[in-house]
Amino acid sequence: MELSNLTLLNGDIFDVNALGVIALGSQGNAPFQSALLHDFDRVVMILHENGEENRLIDHMIAGEFRTQTLRVGLSMLERSIITGDNNERVTCLLEGEILWDPQGILERFRHEVIRFEQPLRERVLFVEFARFLHMHVKSKRYLQAGCYMDSYNCILVALYHWARMEVSEAGHYPMPAVWEQVKNLNNSVYKLYEELTISGETMEQRIQLVQLACEFSLMSKMGDCCKWLLDLLRDRNEPSSIEELLCFPGLKDVEAELPFVLRKLASRALIKEMASWADAGGRYPIRYTL
Repeated sequence: MELSNLTLLNGDIFDVNALGVIALGSQGNAPFQSALLHDFDRVVMILHENGEENRLIDHMIAGEFRTQTLRVGLSMLERSIITGDNNERVTCLLEGEILWDPQGILERFRHEVIRFEQPLRERVLFVEFARFLHMHVKSKRYLQAGCYMDSYNCILVALYHWARMEVSEAGHYPMPAVWEQVKNLNNSVYKLYEELTISGETMEQRIQLVQLACEFSLMSKMGDCCKWLLDLLRDRNEPSSIEELLCFPGLKDVEAELPFVLRKLASRALIKEMASWADAGGRYPIRYTL
């Protein structure tokens, strides 16, 4: 499509620095209707190289036709694909019509998500495992403190990340409506979700039951789901501190969860903890290696 046509489509002067443009209409046949289309007829996502464009949103109206325009940085779209933090962008990518893609970036992203092969699958699995572990630990701490509602909320989120892990392990990219995917897989995690939400037992009993199942799953899945991190440590020439590990872009996505993962891997002897030279305060910084 010619650049002039894109200018008319977007209703304004088209940014020639854009890497691509994709449009999602409210009349599409997608099984999951993006929440971005709420009260809008169309969403236009414009991909930019510059991350500073991430937060720019325009709302336009022509007659009765309303359009929401999002300007998304390339790094933010990549992050959304890997972490699922903004699955509305992924919905636009997969279900929208590609209008402008001179370098084939949008088509390549779409192809990678649909095929869901390595290394994307390994990275998604690691992120979901890290978040699963984090929320499981928080749920246990809240339960010990007698904060049942907070513990329930955390274990529910942990189950959500477990569900995304199960879908990923089955070779499918975890979509926004992930529970429908899990239900179709006839997976035990869906039965746990039902047990937690609709069982007649007390809240404390339901939480304890799911926590036990989560603990077993964490132990059995740890090695496979953390393969991406283990390979990274293997490729390092020397033991790494957590500060050094967080310099890797992929690990920055799980900054809050990485301490939990490292401790759990060390406790299961999947990685080694090594004390380096003492600092000025007489403390020995920990470094990690295989």
